[in-house]
Amino acid sequence: MTRAKPFTTIAALLFLLAAVVHAFRLYAGFNVVLGSHVIPVAASWGFALGALLLGVMLLREARR
Repeated sequence: MTRAKPFTTIAALLFLLAAVVHAFRLYAGFNVVLGSHVIPVAASWGFALGALLLGVMLLREARR
């Protein structure tokens, strides 16, 4: 019998949401400015893949 892991599921959904936001940024091509620094759009590739990977891994963990 598996136990529900609601906090792991919530964390997974937050990571997947972050991956979707980064994918939208890649699609739309808008800039992010932090102070005087412009974060390049290409940085979203790594962030999107990392967030997607963490989200999927957390969903698998929540099902155990």
